[in-house]
Amino acid sequence: MTAVGGEADEGEPAKRRRTRRGRLAYLALVLVVAVGAVPLVLILTASRTVLNPAFYSQSLNRADAYDRLYTEVLPDPAVGALLAGLPIDGSLITANLRTVLPPATVEAMTDEQITRVVDYLRGQANDVELAVDLAPIFDNVSGLANRYIAGELGSGTTYRVTSVADFTEDVLSAINDIAAGRPPSSLPTIELTAQDTDRVLPLVLDRFAPDTRARLEPRLRAQLRAGDVAGALALLGPQLFQGDELATARLRESLHGSTLDLGVRLSDLRDQPAISAIEKLHDVTAALGWLSVGLALLIAGALVAIVVLAGRQGVSRVRAGAGAVVAAGLALGLAGLALRLALPNPLRPLAGPHSPLPAGASAVLVDFSEQAYRTVESDYLRVVGWSLVLGLVVGGGSLLVSLSARWSTTGRRRRLATALVLAVPVMVSVTWTAFPGAAAESRRLCESSPSLCERRYDQVAYLATHNAMANSEDRFLGPSQDPTLVHQLDLGVRTLLLDVHHWTPAEQVAAYLATLAPTTRAALEPLTRGAVSQRPGVWLCHDVCQLGALDLTATFGQLRDWMNRNPTEVVTLIIQDNEVPASEIAGAVASAGLAAMVATPPEDPHGRWPTLGAMVDSGRRLVVFTEQQDLPGTFLRGFYRYATDTPFDAKKPADLAGCPRNRGSAGADLLLMNNWITAAAPSRHAALTANAAPALTRRAQRCRTEQGRTPTYIAVDFSTIGSAQAAVDTLNGVPTAAGSPPGR
Repeated sequence: MTAVGGEADEGEPAKRRRTRRGRLAYLALVLVVAVGAVPLVLILTASRTVLNPAFYSQSLNRADAYDRLYTEVLPDPAVGALLAGLPIDGSLITANLRTVLPPATVEAMTDEQITRVVDYLRGQANDVELAVDLAPIFDNVSGLANRYIAGELGSGTTYRVTSVADFTEDVLSAINDIAAGRPPSSLPTIELTAQDTDRVLPLVLDRFAPDTRARLEPRLRAQLRAGDVAGALALLGPQLFQGDELATARLRESLHGSTLDLGVRLSDLRDQPAISAIEKLHDVTAALGWLSVGLALLIAGALVAIVVLAGRQGVSRVRAGAGAVVAAGLALGLAGLALRLALPNPLRPLAGPHSPLPAGASAVLVDFSEQAYRTVESDYLRVVGWSLVLGLVVGGGSLLVSLSARWSTTGRRRRLATALVLAVPVMVSVTWTAFPGAAAESRRLCESSPSLCERRYDQVAYLATHNAMANSEDRFLGPSQDPTLVHQLDLGVRTLLLDVHHWTPAEQVAAYLATLAPTTRAALEPLTRGAVSQRPGVWLCHDVCQLGALDLTATFGQLRDWMNRNPTEVVTLIIQDNEVPASEIAGAVASAGLAAMVATPPEDPHGRWPTLGAMVDSGRRLVVFTEQQDLPGTFLRGFYRYATDTPFDAKKPADLAGCPRNRGSAGADLLLMNNWITAAAPSRHAALTANAAPALTRRAQRCRTEQGRTPTYIAVDFSTIGSAQAAVDTLNGVPTAAGSPPGR
């Protein structure tokens, strides 16, 4: 008995020792999982972010970097100072840069820099030297003139010839015209056989270099066989006509080539903690793949060992594995917090007053870096969160299953009642979220705000865009805006100031150029060498249609589609119509399907305008004014019968201080406040201050003092620069952040 009792006494300490060793082994294995998870997740996060070119592109897009280049960087005074030494007015360059350098080209050039950075991080380069190849810019500059040439080819007339010899002779003559910058007035057409095409091609391609000839021949053959002579010549045009060679030559000369060295290298920033971490990543990146595989195998082995050990100890295998996963999640969270504190954003100091970059560029870069940091953090925290959720759910589920086996029938009833109590509010919340309209009170909207519906048309302020058709998205030279007309409407503009013209004859182009300063004329003249042209119809142009034009009827069709998509918006057109008869403008309105939308102004200039709500309800919510002509009894009335405006020739900020009357009768019910500065070209830099909400509201109050009313239309250049929309909302008493139209 004693011996047996002694055995039992000796067995109990041994059992406790085995249990203690098992717990220590479990803790050691959990430590392996937790410690191994940190570098593994860091490697996986780096692979998805800093070692992935898409990470940088997405961060730039989230920061709106490509649009902000034109709305914040180019208007910056420091950029103007950099351009002050050039022989061409700086505003001419910054106004046209979006046309010459569209966002797509900027994005492609940026992707080149991103590739260099990622190559360094992957260990494929020893340093990052930031330099920009400006060849795409030169290509775009040359492409401007060629685009107008190609447009002329597509709009010219054709005539049939009866022999291949005549066709060849006339095509060669057309090629000579293009090379001289003269689009041919008409083009020959004939049906060519394969043999005929083989005879024509060598003659057409004779003046090109062998490599260019080989590159063009397949496409040229296909176009000639299809009878598309205009397309064939448009293909050859860029190779023949270099109307912008003077401008590009000057740029190349100033840069000593086509590459702009930004003078920044990653090695110059090694004193920054984050850059030091990047350099360490560069040093070990070649081994990251094998390291991650090794860590994954180590963690998997530790988890298997934990499960086996738990089974031997009589502990739940599921809860043991889940506990290890939760521990790994906690370790990842603590490591992430430590890294966040140790590695601050290295670009944040650029936002300070001592930044070496212009303020606009600093803001864009800092916002980009914030987006990048946020992406890295979210990727990392997602893994942390899922680790904790997975461990807790699996472990908790296992515990619940274990406990439920012990519950009695009464316990099941309690469980059912508890589930119902929890489920009902959850179901109500989900239903409310999924179908908010069922409980929400419907609101009547006018100009995206319920408070404006009861106001008359003349009691509301509208954001207006000067020369709205002349925009860089449609590649106008000398643009006053960046977005297209439809995009301007999407962003909150409700009044468009438009110029309508017949196509500009050559002598008028020459007369326009003669009015320009010599340096400006030298810059634009090469782009107008194709001005010997004529197109029928009515066009939206500014000064010279060869420098940018939109078909009036087609543009009105886009306006119709936008108004159909936005049935509570009221839009106004103020048309400068110096040479186009009112009947042609009215015809374009009818042809575009806008006749049912136009509103007829009161016959009496001081008559009562309808409320916006009434205009929306009737569908008559497009107001069309012309500056020079007036058709009584119709929707097309003279603007200055109803309105007055302020001067439109401001050259400096002081010219925008007051609100003197320019055109129109004193006491008119409508007021157009022209609020832009133009010297050599519309100025982005000037728009930055002229479009500031405080400046606009102050001037609007001056108008109330000097003219007896606040402005109806606030017209600006570059409406996406500054905060003009906020000023209009303030004048209307509408909160800027609420009830805004699409895109506002």
